[in-house]
Amino acid sequence: MEREEYEEALALLLKSNYPCHVGDSGEALLIAKQLEERFPEQILTYYLSGLAQLNNNAPRKEYARLALVMLKVRSLLVDVMKDEARWKVFAGKVKGENLRKPAFQEEFSRVIAEWGELVLVKNAQF
Repeated sequence: MEREEYEEALALLLKSNYPCHVGDSGEALLIAKQLEERFPEQILTYYLSGLAQLNNNAPRKEYARLALVMLKVRSLLVDVMKDEARWKVFAGKVKGENLRKPAFQEEFSRVIAEWGELVLVKNAQF
């Protein structure tokens, strides 16, 4: 953000969805990271677009990618927005909706330290 065109950068970022592949659009993710403090709710929406296929069955490699996106959501909610309760509700809901997917749970446990201790939340609004 050399010229401090934050709103323009945000608008361009939100026109696209979160990258679907690990190597895609590293620049977009760097921009999103730079905008987290200024526009946390909008960047949260962007990160959540990367979790759109969260409840579908997928190969382990996709679960690993989703876990990295979830880590960005956690970082934004807990570290930037200081809203650990919101994180726990969201993560508990995701965990509960995917309990019957052992590979999903394993990959999320590898990336998110407290994944195993999260309390399951059903029918929660995020």
